[in-house]
Amino acid sequence: MRFHVVTLSLLVGLGCGSPHGGNNADAPAASDASSDAIGDAGPRDGSVDAPPRMIEVLQGVDRASAFTTSEAHSLKANNGVQWTGVYIGGACSAGSGWTKSLLATLATAEGWTFMPIWVGQQAPAICGHSTLTAAQGKTDGVATAAMMASYDWAPNLDIPVVLDLEADSYTYSASGAKAYAGAWRDAVRSAGYLAYLYSNPTAINALYDAGIVFDGAWPASWFYTSFHTTAPDDLTQLGTRYTEHDRAWQYAGDFAVSGAGTVDGDSSDLLLAPAPGGTNK
Repeated sequence: MRFHVVTLSLLVGLGCGSPHGGNNADAPAASDASSDAIGDAGPRDGSVDAPPRMIEVLQGVDRASAFTTSEAHSLKANNGVQWTGVYIGGACSAGSGWTKSLLATLATAEGWTFMPIWVGQQAPAICGHSTLTAAQGKTDGVATAAMMASYDWAPNLDIPVVLDLEADSYTYSASGAKAYAGAWRDAVRSAGYLAYLYSNPTAINALYDAGIVFDGAWPASWFYTSFHTTAPDDLTQLGTRYTEHDRAWQYAGDFAVSGAGTVDGDSSDLLLAPAPGGTNK
């Protein structure tokens, strides 16, 4: 990537429990997890009045069920995990246990930041909620913003939220996925939040090339089977799309970790959400 920072993160269990692997046609180059560091590194104690954290390459994790405090401590101490995905809602969300109070505890105890995830409409085979239309996208975008506010993530503070659009949903209806995702993005932005997209590289690229560009992209493409020191820019499948501190990468999925169960592995190089009540401004 660019300026060298050797810090990393991980992720697990997006969507309705279906695999998230993308098209693995192009192998990534080896990486030392480099990145540009932007801004001043503030305290990582999760306090509301702490300065915003700089953008750097970080290791993160995700799964449908919330991590316990002991699991989070193990992930940070043994694997360098700095953030986790957080399932805040959506018609196809299988998330559980992700409360505002838990996030505050994880931020204070481990210095973690977060990737809020809205698991919206998908293909019928995935979860039975398949209204991939612009009208539904707008409705879900408004609901997403309301849920963000309920976590005490206030608008207009550069706080992101991710739309989980599974690969099979784009395959099921490319036109519907574009209409739904574009309207969701616009509603979330209008409400004062950054709009990210999680999907496989094929769908992310197709939406981008159709002019449906998000504030950040999180491709799922599993080249590895455990935690790995890599940077989002090492994934070549997005080409020149999303290259300026606006990309994450889910590089491994559904692997067991001692002391924490099963997770997906990711790296990030974009803004993440602070502790509830915090800001990225």
